[in-house]
Amino acid sequence: MQRLAIFAAVTLALSGSALAVSQAVKDACSSDYAAYCSQHKVGSEAGRQCMREHRKMLTESCIHALGKSSEVTQADIELYKREHQ
Repeated sequence: MQRLAIFAAVTLALSGSALAVSQAVKDACSSDYAAYCSQHKVGSEAGRQCMREHRKMLTESCIHALGKSSEVTQADIELYKREHQ
């Protein structure tokens, strides 16, 4: 359940186009970003969409950082929960 909430938070963090990416998220998600979304600018809507599309492949540390940040939305968390019931 906690992993689900964290994953949802990660998805949400990546959903806001006007939000800057925190240093904690950058640090925790750098390998995920490099592996899946490096063709997109960090913090861009395209980058956030790419990370959302790869949410099931993100590392535990990235998910945790996103969950602790204010960079995800409640809608993304709810989507993640529905996907993992």
